[in-house]
Amino acid sequence: MKKALVVGLIACSTTAWSHSGATGVVKERMDQFKESKASVKALKKALKAQDFVTITKEAASINLWAKQLTKLFPAGSNPHPSEALDNIWQEFDQFERKAQEQIEASNKLNQAGIAKDISAATAAFKALTQTCKSCHNDYRK
Repeated sequence: MKKALVVGLIACSTTAWSHSGATGVVKERMDQFKESKASVKALKKALKAQDFVTITKEAASINLWAKQLTKLFPAGSNPHPSEALDNIWQEFDQFERKAQEQIEASNKLNQAGIAKDISAATAAFKALTQTCKSCHNDYRK
């Protein structure tokens, strides 16, 4: 129990430290990514519990975030402590396509939640998390 608490505190303090000093649009997008991560965790639990209210709510939240995502990466917004790689701006069309994939995946998850279709929701969740992973692999330090 104590070990888990220590590990948790270290993880939280590392995240807080890595975001310290962020201001403006960099802070805004870091905060949004943090909220998105919390939504993914909530979705994972909700899928196991077949909690369609939470599935629908969190998918809609991620969908709104995905629609704003590219607007939070204006040119020149990569000072420390940003974790974005420069190739976001060099390949911005591709970055926008990946954001669109996230919009589509979160919309499918939302629709599956509304339909109370656990199979479709599970498949849509996997597709959604793949969009996150793909973008992070290409554009995050």
